[in-house]
Amino acid sequence: MSEEKINPPYYKKDIETIDAILSQLSYKEAVGYLRGSSLKYQMRFGEKHGGTTDASLTDTCKSNWYQEKLTKYMKEKNK
Repeated sequence: MSEEKINPPYYKKDIETIDAILSQLSYKEAVGYLRGSSLKYQMRFGEKHGGTTDASLTDTCKSNWYQEKLTKYMKEKNK
């Protein structure tokens, strides 16, 4: 799955939208936001867009993207 489909260019202007959001949240809020976003895609796995394989793959990739962002965020904040 292409990075563009997971995190489209319109989210990356001067500052990536996710980074702008995280900059306004406390550590606990940011962790909760990222965990919740990942869980959202896990919970709707294959339900959106008619349950196609492509839709399921997109949900899995988006969930993984948020998990990776969470891991990087926690590592960075706990140096």
